[in-house]
Amino acid sequence: MRLFSLDTSFSFINLTLIEDGKVVLHHMVDDNKKTLQHLPSLLKELKIEPESVDAFAVSLGVGYLTSLRIGITFMKTLAYLERKPIVGYENLMMLCLFVKAPEEKVVALRVSSNVFCRRCDGSKVSEIFTLDKKPEVPLVGLAIQSIGDIQLEYFPFSLYGGLWAYRRLSEGYMGDEPMLLEPIYLKEPV
Repeated sequence: MRLFSLDTSFSFINLTLIEDGKVVLHHMVDDNKKTLQHLPSLLKELKIEPESVDAFAVSLGVGYLTSLRIGITFMKTLAYLERKPIVGYENLMMLCLFVKAPEEKVVALRVSSNVFCRRCDGSKVSEIFTLDKKPEVPLVGLAIQSIGDIQLEYFPFSLYGGLWAYRRLSEGYMGDEPMLLEPIYLKEPV
């Protein structure tokens, strides 16, 4: 199986191509161009042909709504046109599952002036909450966002989200309903 995964949740775009369970391409772009300017030309440049992909995965957030909407709509369109399965994933959940840190931790991402978190303790994961005080367990965040006791220089959301989606599809999951995939809304629209 060949799976294409895309994350557009922040100012950078990262994408991953997974083939037979192995990462064959991971690419990150951070050049202040608009997401929509990049996607078609980036696929062409990297020789990713949607018709040769068996499944798609896309980040639903948390992140900036405009860039998330563009990435999600782009991937939903590809999945729909190619009649291939698509799986949405959440960035905070990927941090919970894949960051090698103490078993109990709080993972965090800054979106504008808010810091959104999940508390992870083994297989138990809390609902998303807004950070209002420093937790008593290690806080994991991105260095670029100046969050956390453990600061990651970079976290490839598309890579881990793609591997997670690949595993789910390999276990028989048929994919999400493409038209129901939406960004994760953390605040009521104004």
